[in-house]
Amino acid sequence: MKKVLIIIICLCCLTACKKNEEVKNEITENNSSYTLELQGLDKIELAYGEKYEEPGFIAKDSDGNDITDQVIVNSDIKKTPGEYKVTYQITDTDITKTRIVTVNPVEVSENATYIPVLMYHYFYDDENGEVASDANHLAKSDFIAQLEYLKENNYYYPTMQELKDYLDGKIMLPKKSIILTMDDGNESNYRIAYPLALKYEIPIVWFVVTSWTDPNLPYQQEIINSGYVTMESHTHDMHKSGCSGMGHGGYFQCVDDETGLKDLQTSKEMLKTAISLAYPFGDYNDHTKDLLKKAGYSLAFTTEWGVVKRGMDPYQLPRIRISAGSSLQTFIDSI
Repeated sequence: MKKVLIIIICLCCLTACKKNEEVKNEITENNSSYTLELQGLDKIELAYGEKYEEPGFIAKDSDGNDITDQVIVNSDIKKTPGEYKVTYQITDTDITKTRIVTVNPVEVSENATYIPVLMYHYFYDDENGEVASDANHLAKSDFIAQLEYLKENNYYYPTMQELKDYLDGKIMLPKKSIILTMDDGNESNYRIAYPLALKYEIPIVWFVVTSWTDPNLPYQQEIINSGYVTMESHTHDMHKSGCSGMGHGGYFQCVDDETGLKDLQTSKEMLKTAISLAYPFGDYNDHTKDLLKKAGYSLAFTTEWGVVKRGMDPYQLPRIRISAGSSLQTFIDSI
């Protein structure tokens, strides 16, 4: 009796498995008969500053019913020059299509003779009663005035890769080119600077310490995917003292090769697209530059005042510090 019962149960298992397989096959067959068609071109080119407009798409199920509203669209298009993808997928199927969008570089009639790279740190909301705790804190109202000036005067905002290519003599950049950088990744960057970057459509570069903030967290990725924030390295965990008698005592200057290289590689891996670094405390020497080269970084920024020009050491680039209390005219004169 026990043997018969076991056989019956096993037969039932086989039957259930067969039915599940039939359902699976049916779903696969039904999915394979779905259609997803892109309207417009598969490859689109945009001039710099031109807004991408979705040409559209049509999806139908196996019975010919319109299921366009079941298509998920993902895009990584940014305002900066480059090749980007727009992907389309019918929900709960493996049916996908891809459109390539190329943002072309800006047309240059007169090459820039220098590039100001601005250095910000923290912000405070003076419009809501906050006050600065030191000169590294810039008032929100002052930052707005600066962004409005840049917007009204049609400045161009090169990427770090474009700056590298400019230094190497591979490309020209518009006469009015400028880069806005912010060190440390302070919460005020998220709360004040980021919303204003979106409002005025001005890209900003954050030099972040990756042991302080994980760029792969969902809210960080949302910021990066906005197209207005690029995260570059401020090391993984070397924004600390420990090298007495050298500069401001930045640990990076006298770290051993193995530890330093591992730190830089960790930061680079977490940031994925980083090619540049801002030295913690602005401290650097031949040792730090050698480690950066070995770790695959192309550019490095100090806290020394000045504008970037061709012929400069790419691992010793100056910036213009933006301090609290500076007037708009001071800002204009510095760039």
